[in-house]
Amino acid sequence: MPDDMAKPLIRDRGSRLLEAAQTEPGSPLVGILGTGDFSRSLARRLVASGHQVVVGSRNPKRSAALFPDEAEVMSQLEAASQADIVFVALFPEHYSSLVELKQVLGGRVLVDVSNGLCLNQDGPSNAEQLADMFPESHVIKGFNTISAWALQSGPRDGSRQVFLCSDSSVAKASVSQLCRRMGFIPIDMGPLSASLEIENMPLYLFPSWKLPVLLSFALFIFFYLYNFIRDVLHPYVTSGKSAFYKMPIELVNVTLPCVALVMLTLVYVPGLCAAFLQLWWGTKYKRFPDFLDKWLIQRKQFGLCSFLCAALHMIYSLCLPMRKSARFTMLNQAFKQVKNGIEDSWVSEDVWRMELYVSVGIMAIGLLSLLAVTSLPSVANTVNWREFSFIQSSLGHCALFMATLHTCLFGWTRAFDAKQYHFYLPPTFLLVVIPPVSVLIFRSLLFLPCVALKLRKIRRGWEKTRHIRFTLPDEDCRNGLEDVSHV
Repeated sequence: MPDDMAKPLIRDRGSRLLEAAQTEPGSPLVGILGTGDFSRSLARRLVASGHQVVVGSRNPKRSAALFPDEAEVMSQLEAASQADIVFVALFPEHYSSLVELKQVLGGRVLVDVSNGLCLNQDGPSNAEQLADMFPESHVIKGFNTISAWALQSGPRDGSRQVFLCSDSSVAKASVSQLCRRMGFIPIDMGPLSASLEIENMPLYLFPSWKLPVLLSFALFIFFYLYNFIRDVLHPYVTSGKSAFYKMPIELVNVTLPCVALVMLTLVYVPGLCAAFLQLWWGTKYKRFPDFLDKWLIQRKQFGLCSFLCAALHMIYSLCLPMRKSARFTMLNQAFKQVKNGIEDSWVSEDVWRMELYVSVGIMAIGLLSLLAVTSLPSVANTVNWREFSFIQSSLGHCALFMATLHTCLFGWTRAFDAKQYHFYLPPTFLLVVIPPVSVLIFRSLLFLPCVALKLRKIRRGWEKTRHIRFTLPDEDCRNGLEDVSHV
């Protein structure tokens, strides 16, 4: 049976890169200790970048077929003695096997690429343990946030960044230059004490998504139960009608837009709070409360959760006519009209309401799609700050207005119909529409000239407790200074 480990990871792209690679004179000799998947990908990327690579293995004959021909596979002692920069591509529990190389590795740059099995908040980090084992070497932490796939296929967008930290500035400079030649962007994180933070980076599971996702789930549960009591439990208790068939699709479809509109509203609430706090304080140099800081940072996640719920609502709505219950309901209505002798069931008010309701809903989902696409880093990097701010703020508020109007058209006059208050509970749309209407009203207050001018001055450095000479730029955006006090 052939050895599966002898199969290269990616043949086509790697072979093309290696054919084009040529070792540049004066480049450092790079050594890799370890023969795992990451080592193989790293060797191919280094060779493609024009570096001479030696690989240290406990069994060179078996491992030679795994690496490109340009990389020389030898024993760990030989590789460590020849290399200028040594990548330690071993699991931390195997560091002890390198103790016999302690003398050879003295004075060399050791790059620790390992990760932990779980979040380590107390320390020490793997890199710090390696530095304790090899005190005469220059240990640097890096490349642990880069996957083997990113090394094989080349850097893409967010995966271009390589976080580095070390107590040796010379080691960081040499490894930073190596990163740039490989096509990555080195990020200096400071001394080796920052290695614990770097090692924890790949282990976080959506840290900025926890609150938005949990809040979306909680809102979904609340509105689903609320709609269940009104639309399923009420007819069963009052008249004995079974409407439990609505639970899988219809109740979910009514609940999703509620969550979407509330989450979209929460995107713009922290900005309003920040603006009114600055107006109240009369300065921009006072820190916001911690909860507001975190809320402002997580607005993107709130918006994407809103977009997901809105997109699911659109799909569920398109599937409503395909249900058997919808067909039976339509047939029953038709038979009832025939039985009652009704020839024309056209109601202009209902027709207009539905036409407007659907049209505004389409525009709302279109604007939400634009906001979601623009939030992607690859798209956001192609627009300047003014364009990004216009889309996320101006068009974002337009999307909130359209979604609110969509909800109001759905409710129409039912808010004034006593029959709609099942168990004396108001209709769901009436609860949902209050937060966005409040946000839009408060947002409109910021457009008042007296409020907008003061807020603009505050955000350009004006403080009500100080006497400064300051004027706003003219409409043509030219900065102006004049002798003005108590501005």
